[in-house]
Amino acid sequence: MTNPEKISEQVLDEATDWLVILHSGEVTGEQYQQFEQWKNQKPENALAIEQVQKFISGLNELPVNLKHQSFAHSKNEFHQTLKNNTLLSIIGLSMLTFFLYQLPWSKWQADYHTDIGEIKNIPLEDGSKLTLASNSYVNIHFSHQTRTVELISGEIYIETAKDQKKRPFIVETQYGDMQALGTQFSVLHENHKTKLNVYQHAVAIHAHHQPSTQVIQQGHRAVFDDHFISKSIPLKNDQPYWTQHLLVAENWPLKKSVT
Repeated sequence: MTNPEKISEQVLDEATDWLVILHSGEVTGEQYQQFEQWKNQKPENALAIEQVQKFISGLNELPVNLKHQSFAHSKNEFHQTLKNNTLLSIIGLSMLTFFLYQLPWSKWQADYHTDIGEIKNIPLEDGSKLTLASNSYVNIHFSHQTRTVELISGEIYIETAKDQKKRPFIVETQYGDMQALGTQFSVLHENHKTKLNVYQHAVAIHAHHQPSTQVIQQGHRAVFDDHFISKSIPLKNDQPYWTQHLLVAENWPLKKSVT
């Protein structure tokens, strides 16, 4: 599976600046030539232009009297125009502001993601099955050497398939890598740690700043960050509840459930 190249924030900023100039209505021939030279310098520049243009195209759902030129003049003027536009509700403005300024570029560029409350099944090219939990973001990096799933945020469940090329299956998170040893497992990445549940066979954990590798066996779980891997703890279930569309409450008083 071919995946989009990751783009640095500096290049994305440069691409945004160029698009502001191009949409200003006052671009000169010399500026346009400079833009073309910049775009053709390396593939990352052209890809950044494409990504930012996709984002701008999403603004087409805004009211028709909100002109693109307002964004071209300056970010402040664009934001002020949004505030002054009577057709935008306070809720709509808040959601748009969050999308513009808070959502990380890594999530914008994710190969796959799910909305809140959505569960998505993704068949991978090697026959493995990937399931995304609610509000999750992943990238898929398959090469001649490895099969890698990068979990940016949220939770995933994986059933690996035998690979004819015998490539290792890796899950990457911010704090470390996990190598599947022919297995079924789930990975949750949140609250400054990664949680691993192994439902079949085993998974090897390697934290970024931990010299040793720890193998978690079937029916056990572990929690880790980039410096620490917890002891192996027995699981209480043989499959994630969320993959079965079940909501389970543990250690929750019954009287709270009926009030």
